[in-house]
Amino acid sequence: MTQEIESEIETLEAAGGSKRSYSVPAAEKALDIIEFMAGQPDGMTLTELAGALGRSVHELYRVILVLEARGYLYRRANSDRYRISLKLFELAHQTPSVRQLTDSALPIMQGLAPAALQSCHLAVLSGHEALIVLQIESPLPMRYSVMLGAKFPFEETSSGVVIYAYSSPRVREQLDAWLRRGEHAESEIGQVAARAEATLKAGCEVKKSLAVTGVTNISVPIFDYLGHVVAALTVPYMPQRAATVPLEQVRDLALEASRAISSELGARNLALNPEPTGRKKA
Repeated sequence: MTQEIESEIETLEAAGGSKRSYSVPAAEKALDIIEFMAGQPDGMTLTELAGALGRSVHELYRVILVLEARGYLYRRANSDRYRISLKLFELAHQTPSVRQLTDSALPIMQGLAPAALQSCHLAVLSGHEALIVLQIESPLPMRYSVMLGAKFPFEETSSGVVIYAYSSPRVREQLDAWLRRGEHAESEIGQVAARAEATLKAGCEVKKSLAVTGVTNISVPIFDYLGHVVAALTVPYMPQRAATVPLEQVRDLALEASRAISSELGARNLALNPEPTGRKKA
């Protein structure tokens, strides 16, 4: 059977085609549903979803039932509105790279939060978005935290900008191209680049949150055994009377934690502000 498939692919490619030329309607419907529902936090009825995708209810009905049965979609009790579950997020966490990252970071972040008296979270780059893969709550009754699995445009977060700063030139070019496709002004792209260069000099970004007034983000890079940036550790510093650890000390604790996590991942001889892969020191 394998030889037959390989022969068919070779024949198709020889004719100037590609594997993507195959049409699998059921699979495409399922992916359309999952990708669209990912942006619908309030859920949708089958009729609403069919209208939004430009398909008939009959076309989607059986696919919806399968996705629900497999746990990708769910409905609350007595509701006909479908919502996307966290199954894809859970599957992603089962991949060796993410599992190793979160397993390595968890005990260190569990020590950071009480030492800093602040919450902290870990983000990775998913396409052009910063994806939260680990979150540890502050021990204080009043705290600020980010929902596990939340995604944000990379340029709107300190986590995303820190990963951008230490990424290879190729990755930075891809992210710049995405910003241009999103009709960001050149001045905005320049601001992201300026933040990245400042991050390289300081080894971290300490910046007032663009989303939450009163919160200052302290974000530091995480590296793997090859010296590649793989994540960013961020402490959303929220000042309050009970938070007795000053911001500068929290920054130092975050930097120490980033070195510890990177060391767990096999990184060695990291300076305070290591240069990104593919970039040479001036």
